[in-house]
Formats: sequence, structure tokens, C-alpha cells
Amino acid sequence: MSPNPKSISINILETAEANLLNSFLNVRPEDIHAQSLPEFNSIMWILGHCASHFHMVLCSTCQDIELISKDTAHYFRYGTTKEEISKTDVPMTFARFIEEYLKISASGFSYLQSLQDEDLERVIFPDYGENLLQSIQRIALHYMGHMGQIVLIRRALGNPGPSFVGGVQESGRKKMRQEWDKWWSANKENFNI
Repeated sequence: MSPNPKSISINILETAEANLLNSFLNVRPEDIHAQSLPEFNSIMWILGHCASHFHMVLCSTCQDIELISKDTAHYFRYGTTKEEISKTDVPMTFARFIEEYLKISASGFSYLQSLQDEDLERVIFPDYGENLLQSIQRIALHYMGHMGQIVLIRRALGNPGPSFVGGVQESGRKKMRQEWDKWWSANKENFNI
């Protein structure tokens, strides 16, 4: 039996998320807010930006729930200038942000699990004619692009991390996530910055 569109889209998004989380596995706390070059964003901003996109599509638009504030979403949105970011305090600590992201992720994936294949064809952004399946693809590609940025930032800061795309098979994703969960559980108190 071949996979259905719903399972394919969930697998793609789970793979992208596993790789995004893996990109900051074993990161040093001092590297979270660092900019390796003045024009680069920090790891914190990149992850917040990705989380805001996921939230906007799978929580705000699809479920009409708000798990992050409008100010937080604005801080991490595309188009917020470096000057604006530098004049505004980071909305929350990295530890709290990751915990909030995990709630956003759980809500989004739970929603996706509740759908039927035909629900993925529903246009959710009429101005662009983009349906839910296309938005899921956009989030996954967005995550993967920013994962590459995090890999390069970490190398520039002298703390390289994982740099390969893994988890295409479900067993690989589960292994990556278990390793990440174990690391995060043991180290999240170090990221109250």
C-alpha cells in the first residue's frame, strides 16, 4: 500500500523539524545569541523565525489559536530589521522559547493527524492560492534552509554540530529526536539566557 498525501506531508514536516532541532544539538549557551557576522541573524532569531512560521500556519490560520504573542511573532518575523531587533529585548529566554516551540509543534502535528487527505487541498491563503499541503511543504523547505544557516553559524563560532540531513526514514527520525530530547532534558537549565 502506498503512503497517502497526509502521511507523506507529515513525514516531510517531521523530517524537517528533526533536522532543525538537530542543528543546535550540543550548542553552547554563549552561541545562542551570537552573530558570527554583523549581517547574520543569531541562532535564537532563526529558530524563533521558523517557529513563528509554523505557528502562523498550523496554529493561527488552521486552528485559530494563538500560542505566542503578537509581539513575539513580530520580533521573529521576516522583515523585522536588525535595528529593530537590537532595540528590543529578546521576548523570552532560549529555554522558555524551546519549551513553547515544543507546545506549538505538538499542537500543529496533532491538528495534522486529525485531517483527511482532502483537507490538505483546502486553500488557506486565498491571496496566494496556497493550500495546506503547499504550506506544509513551504514550512519544511523553510526549516531546511535555516538549518543550513545554523550549521554555518556554528562552524563560524567554532562549535560545529551535525551537518547532514537525516531522519528520512521514521526510525532515523525517532533516533534523532530521542538523542535531541535526552540532550535538551539534561541541558535546558543552561539556556535560561
